[in-house]
Amino acid sequence: MNQNSKTISLAGKLLVPSLTIACLSHGIVDLILQVFLPVVSLTFFGSSDPLNVAITRQLDTISWSVAAVFALLLGVISVKYNHKKLLVLGILCIPIGALGCSLAPNFILMQIFYVIEGIGTTIIGVISMTLVGELLPLNKRPQATSWIMAGGISATVTGNFVIRLFFADSGNWQAFLLWFALPISLVSLFAAIFGIPSFTPKRLESTGTGAYLNAFKKIFQKKSAAACLIGNTLRVAGAMWVFYYFAFLTTDKLWLSIADAALVLIGVQIVNIFGGLIGGHLVNKIGRKRLPLITLPIEGLTIPLLAFAPNLVIALIILFFNSFIGYFGNPSIWNLTFEQVPEFRGTMMSMFTISGFLGIAIGNGIGGFVLAIFGYTGMLFIHGLIILVAVAVIFFLAVDPCLSNPRESIKSIPV
Repeated sequence: MNQNSKTISLAGKLLVPSLTIACLSHGIVDLILQVFLPVVSLTFFGSSDPLNVAITRQLDTISWSVAAVFALLLGVISVKYNHKKLLVLGILCIPIGALGCSLAPNFILMQIFYVIEGIGTTIIGVISMTLVGELLPLNKRPQATSWIMAGGISATVTGNFVIRLFFADSGNWQAFLLWFALPISLVSLFAAIFGIPSFTPKRLESTGTGAYLNAFKKIFQKKSAAACLIGNTLRVAGAMWVFYYFAFLTTDKLWLSIADAALVLIGVQIVNIFGGLIGGHLVNKIGRKRLPLITLPIEGLTIPLLAFAPNLVIALIILFFNSFIGYFGNPSIWNLTFEQVPEFRGTMMSMFTISGFLGIAIGNGIGGFVLAIFGYTGMLFIHGLIILVAVAVIFFLAVDPCLSNPRESIKSIPV
């Protein structure tokens, strides 16, 4: 058995668990703004009035903006550079960000370290999926994708539980970063360094600007690849209704307290984990394109039903079902995307990440605009419609390359 065969064999045993553990650090520092936002504002500005809270919230805006720019850069450097080293670099940004944020003496340094963490989270999301496509055989990739997604969501669920058990009463967000986020990120770093096999894929022979930009050219010249990116933007935009809906339950319907809404959100995340894992194991049987064409229409059509739920029980049943079916189709969408241009998976997944950032911005913007004019019912209908438009884009324009050219689709990058 040659060295490359040994690498692939080792990858089959260690890659998925190692990447799952590596993704436990994905977005873990971001929890402080989800739970401790007023306290963080008080820490740096001495007040948690609405203006200071709004300013503090812009940490996320700045981080997402820089991360989106870096994702574009990552689409270039991933063409040539070793992907394991890039992943390790990304995970290293998380403990640096966690430690820096916890010790930051002023808001400017807080912004810097929060952005570093955001860059790390972006690298983890892009490169982890790229490694799956490069090192695992075709039939193993969907399950691996679902486990990696589950790792990222599990970190959020566990982090929320830990905050509520040990840090919520004190409001000590710095202690959460030091005693939970930092150790978890170091465990992720250890898993990436020692669990992911090293390999040196054959990249471009030339290193000029044209050679690097060729990856983007191939992606956007392929109608199916562009359709996957547009479809993902619309799908993510449509999913942004959920953040407004919790305000609907706590302020308009008055069915939930804020504390109870937080528990429901944890429940939604747990449902997402199971939906993704089950869906990941069915991608090969149902198909990379066919599965989202089944799940996305159901997801889009059930969103408006939430506006007419007569009581909390029915609302939660619809909410959990919608969350389950949405994540049931997630692994198939990721796998359909990173099979489009196999020779440039890193660039493809970078663009996929950017399309997600764009979807978040569009979804939040449209949701807020429609909510202000037509209320929660109009907002839910519009977001459901956006997801149905995503279905049309995928149906008419996307092609599953694993069906049209199965022999080519299972080739690994030449080594």
